[in-house]
Amino acid sequence: MAIGEIITQMISGQALAMTGALLALGTAGLATGFGVHAAGVAGAGAVAENKDNFKNALVLQALPQTQTIYAFIIALLIAMGAGLLGATKELTIAQGGIMLIAGLIVAVTGLTAVIQGKIAASGIAATARNPGAFVPSIVFSGQAETPAIFGFVIALIVLVVGLGVLG
Repeated sequence: MAIGEIITQMISGQALAMTGALLALGTAGLATGFGVHAAGVAGAGAVAENKDNFKNALVLQALPQTQTIYAFIIALLIAMGAGLLGATKELTIAQGGIMLIAGLIVAVTGLTAVIQGKIAASGIAATARNPGAFVPSIVFSGQAETPAIFGFVIALIVLVVGLGVLG
């Protein structure tokens, strides 16, 4: 048996799809953990100085979690589209590859959660010193979110257009 035949037998559309879903959610989830960690450490320090800093710190700490929300939605769509949550359906390797690509897009852009958490941590420190810095800190942190939003939208487009969902 040729190596190409062996690889073809080992790789299925479902395996590629599941890999895409796992990479999306796993990578974005890990990045979110790092981002929330950075902001949480800053938040704990700000609250130790003054308990009134809690609500602003909590809002800023929550921002890096959105990357995992985008990844969860894409992973869920991949799992549903691949028949992994109900009735089994056969996927071609090309269809599974499209789902893998969608997952990779969200995984890579989800890494921005790490950066967003660091920006949010700085915003928490700034807001603890000057409450007027809260809104600008949200804006600064939100700027790091933009690539993740674009990645989410592109992943949706890849799934819809690549799999011919709209005909």
